Amino acid sequence: MFEGNVVFVVGAGGSFDFGFPMGEQLKDQIANKLSIRFRDSGELAGGDPQVVEALRALARRKGLQSINPFLQSARSIASAMPQAISIDNFLHTHADEPDLVLIGKIAIAASILDAEGASKIYMGRDKHSFDFSETKNVWHNTFCKILTENVQRSSIDNLFDNVSFITFNYDRCIEHYISNWLSNYMLVSLEEAQEWTSRLTVFHPYGQVGRLPWQQSADVKVPFGGRVDASDLIAVAEQIRTFTERVESDSLAPIRARIANADMIVYLGFSYGRMNLELLAIDSIGPSKRVIGTAFGISEQNKSAIVRQLLQSLAVPVSQGSYDLVNMTCSDLLNAYWRVLGG
Repeated sequence: MFEGNVVFVVGAGGSFDFGFPMGEQLKDQIANKLSIRFRDSGELAGGDPQVVEALRALARRKGLQSINPFLQSARSIASAMPQAISIDNFLHTHADEPDLVLIGKIAIAASILDAEGASKIYMGRDKHSFDFSETKNVWHNTFCKILTENVQRSSIDNLFDNVSFITFNYDRCIEHYISNWLSNYMLVSLEEAQEWTSRLTVFHPYGQVGRLPWQQSADVKVPFGGRVDASDLIAVAEQIRTFTERVESDSLAPIRARIANADMIVYLGFSYGRMNLELLAIDSIGPSKRVIGTAFGISEQNKSAIVRQLLQSLAVPVSQGSYDLVNMTCSDLLNAYWRVLGG
């Protein structure tokens, strides 16, 4: 089990090992989905049919006779993707156009659900588990090994007492993987493992592409990698927020409390974006903190700037900070710091 109170902060790189798109790839997928064209016969010649159906449902909701008012917005988003830092940045630029923002979110939601369905941990209707040999090198597997080290099944109720996640991803990989891992390793039914996993605190500050069917929530529920109808895709899109949109203060309070009370914070696949660090910023130091994080491919110059911003967000003076930002992948970091994390 983990030593002390540990908070994991997970960014887009945290889902990469499962095959999820990042950065340029995600923008390309969104552009493809929104490059909607029709042949003279009315047959769809380009774009995502699921997104088109969602636009039709949106038009009906607004009392419009066709989706033509939305097509220009969709094509404008697609055209601008090569210029955009990210889809989130582009939607922030056009925050005063709510229909365009919602169309962008519909494409994001469809892309993330597609990525879940194409991932190594998608099970589909006919599978009761996935092949753990294909995921033995992902950080989630190492996390679960540390989590259950020297733990007997009879004491499983306390498994998640001192660990939590803050994930900036819209996917549900963490919850889905851990519940299936526990089922396979602890030799219990998936339903029982899901009940255990429901006790794990996982914050999604920017929302997620629906709740998993076994999670307690009034929000729309979508199986991992599941296909949804047009109305549900809109509902899922309306649940997510881009990183530049305001997050309600009552949602931030428990997140910041976890950060403030943490003994150790581990950043995995996190880009250390200024706005995300500001979102996590606390104004009280709390216990002394050990900070560990991946900095794979980040230059030393940028790393120095990140350290200053990171420690500032944690209300820790740079001269007193205990931190390791290392040029490692997520999995390599957890393996390298196994004893630090697990005691």
